[in-house]
Amino acid sequence: MNRMEEDIKRVKTGIHGLDGKIKGGFEKGSLVEIAGSEGTYKSTFALQYAIEGVRNGESVTYLSLEEPKESFEKIARNMGWEAEFSHIDFKNIDINELIDKTTSWDDCTKGAEAIAKMVMQNVDCPSRLVFDTATTLALYSSRTGLKELPHQHWMFVQPSPGDIRVMMYYLANECRKKADTTVLFLAETGEGDLYMPEEVLKYICDTKIELKKSMLGTDAPRTIQIHKMRHTNHPLDEMPLNLNENGLEVLQEKYSLEQHA
Repeated sequence: MNRMEEDIKRVKTGIHGLDGKIKGGFEKGSLVEIAGSEGTYKSTFALQYAIEGVRNGESVTYLSLEEPKESFEKIARNMGWEAEFSHIDFKNIDINELIDKTTSWDDCTKGAEAIAKMVMQNVDCPSRLVFDTATTLALYSSRTGLKELPHQHWMFVQPSPGDIRVMMYYLANECRKKADTTVLFLAETGEGDLYMPEEVLKYICDTKIELKKSMLGTDAPRTIQIHKMRHTNHPLDEMPLNLNENGLEVLQEKYSLEQHA
């Protein structure tokens, strides 16, 4: 470990076997992207990270833009995390409601920024913040709106990918203002404008971690790969990721197809 790494304050991820590979955890106050397709344990990863914060006496806020609180309560109950879950400041954000409140559709960029601003109004300055998911925010914010014209006329408008990109930058900048808050952004991977948040976040965030399904199908282990982590030496290989009764665990051996043939 070099001098810079020694001076960095870290927050433990709570993912078994991961912290030892990244010098003790995520950099405190950093922005972290957790990317992956459906069924790769993104929300489980985020919830386990949040639970670890509670165990360490930290304040934790979890913003869910899609799944209801009951879904996470079920995960917590199955994993034996009910007591810790009760201490998470869990908030369900209704994006449709925020869009309906937005009056700035005369300029789609301003409209996108207004939505992001309303989302951040739900956040104080917790030690840990989870944003689940940036893709959902982009999807709903891309829907068609109405712009009022003179003489009681209206025109349909729709934010462009560029407008949504501005929204992602705004969110990231607002999060960076909370200097002591370590933020997890969850994002879906794929192709097309729907998955643009993942493409933007990988440049904005200090860390990008991708969770993947193995080529052997859904019954085979998932894998985890650290694409980047600023100020930290880290492995670049895909590593096997297992879900057991204690939560997610990064296994020690390197992943190879031959091992699971």
